[in-house]
Amino acid sequence: MFFALNWTRLKKVGIVICLMVLFYLSVHFSSLVVLNVGADSTPSGAITKSLKGEREISLTFNVMWGDDVIVDILDVLQQQNTKATFFINGEWALRNEDIAELIIEENHEVGLLGFKGDPYEDQSTSYIEEDIQNGVTVLSNLDYDPLSLVRPPENEYNQMVIDTIQQLGYQTVFWSVYANVKHDSDPEEVSNHLIQEVDEGDIVLFFAQDNLTATPEIVERLIKQKKEDEYQFYTISELLSPADVELNPLE
Repeated sequence: MFFALNWTRLKKVGIVICLMVLFYLSVHFSSLVVLNVGADSTPSGAITKSLKGEREISLTFNVMWGDDVIVDILDVLQQQNTKATFFINGEWALRNEDIAELIIEENHEVGLLGFKGDPYEDQSTSYIEEDIQNGVTVLSNLDYDPLSLVRPPENEYNQMVIDTIQQLGYQTVFWSVYANVKHDSDPEEVSNHLIQEVDEGDIVLFFAQDNLTATPEIVERLIKQKKEDEYQFYTISELLSPADVELNPLE
């Protein structure tokens, strides 16, 4: 009887402890959001699309490694007389100065995808400031100035990250449509899906990396069809100036 009573009491205590642990974890992690590609929630102040209601689209490319696919993308954009916004990593730009200079020379807009490429969410504000400043220095040395757009490396962030970027005088621009290109994607299938999905004011995200070889063809198909549908393609700054924008709150 004594054992049974104590066992019952131990079970109750164990349940209370488990509930306390779960409550602590929920509070601890509620302030942190990691953007899994395609996620719906972004922090307050992060721009995801234009709300002007006009047939305007912005293509954006995250550039962190590789050198072949990005050149093919640039060829497609030149052939289609289309400007885009490239978020480039600072260390990548140091290793690929000729390609970074080509992006700038062809009058595409450039944003920063961090310098080192480490996620910002686990870093201090001083680390973020230094990393962005190092990236700014790289772009300035490539005669690209001034920088106005920043995306957090690895797409991992919390509200502190967005606030820090804004306090430094930059805009944080994410996207409303993610081009889900994989290493084995069928260009026709993916482009057909994007053509149906992309609409007025959308900001489209592509990853420009060498294992995603279907990307240039997908970009070409998307541009051609949307232009036939009387859409125009602009850089981020052109798309948002002047414009109402969608700001998704942190959930």
